[in-house]
Amino acid sequence: MLKIPCCNTCNNEHLSQLEIELSKAVDGGYDSFIQLDQDKIFYWAAKILYGLFFKELSLNLDRRDPMAGTIMSEEMMEKFYTLHMLLQGVRYPTKYIPIKPYSIFIFKMYEYGDEDWDESNFNYFDNYLSTVFGMKMNDIGFILCIEDSGVQSEFGKEYFDKYKDNTLHPIQLKEIFAKINYKQLLAIYPPRYMTIETDNERVVWVNQPSGDVFEEWSQELYACGLARIWSTYPNLGFENIYFPPDQVMSYLNNEDGTFKQLPKHIIKKI
Repeated sequence: MLKIPCCNTCNNEHLSQLEIELSKAVDGGYDSFIQLDQDKIFYWAAKILYGLFFKELSLNLDRRDPMAGTIMSEEMMEKFYTLHMLLQGVRYPTKYIPIKPYSIFIFKMYEYGDEDWDESNFNYFDNYLSTVFGMKMNDIGFILCIEDSGVQSEFGKEYFDKYKDNTLHPIQLKEIFAKINYKQLLAIYPPRYMTIETDNERVVWVNQPSGDVFEEWSQELYACGLARIWSTYPNLGFENIYFPPDQVMSYLNNEDGTFKQLPKHIIKKI
């Protein structure tokens, strides 16, 4: 029901074709979705994120107090200048060299029917500060770092690959989101790009930082973020999941670090 301003050419030609392709892939399920060109998933997800933030330029922060301002300010929106630039790849054929400007992790999820009251086939979560985006659609789950210069894909590949051959519960997808989101908040260097355009093509040079890329991880701060993301589960507040000095509850991993396979229905047990 949300309408966002868009010119006819972009909406009816470029974006509609992207929506049709993504819709077919989602209808086909996880096995179909993972066959998509990841650039198209990036453009589709980034379009949703940018569109929501753009819409918030005109939405009141407090509907009872029109003088309180809008959810998003023009100054805050400037943070997404680079994202808007990358989104032009929907219109112009674009090559990314030598790496992608984003990191994406796709997972197979439990799918729920109408009789399953305790979980949903759709969920969405994002973070304005980190520009990390997550979504569950039927048996598909993915988390996207919009502008990390591919750092999380490189540094987290070995860790996150162990989940890709398993079926995840929604609470596990949220835990992965919490890890990636907090890690991105620790990034030291902002993304840097150089763009070369011709009449027929655009090349974006992605500069990936090296050396110390992230600040030091804090289990306590991570647990704070995880508790917020798990807030829909009433028994998983901060005091229930963080055990000083550095232990945080996990539904992803066993004590030996191996994947923890959860049953499809666990809500009543949490």
